[in-house]
Amino acid sequence: MRMGTLDRRDGAGACVVCGSTDLRSMSSTRLLEGERVTVCGSHKVAHHRSEAIAKSVDELKNMVGERRN
Repeated sequence: MRMGTLDRRDGAGACVVCGSTDLRSMSSTRLLEGERVTVCGSHKVAHHRSEAIAKSVDELKNMVGERRN
């Protein structure tokens, strides 16, 4: 077991946008002020492709949240 996964097992590794806890897809992204937040791979890509850097978790959710109807 790699030491980097230990903190993810207690729920701290859930995607702040969708709540996914699949360790295989967990990553992180930085908000405008430099805060690093945990996201799944899909939401990391969406944030990096967006035209702006989110200032807060709420703004990140609005920017890259669920788009399917």
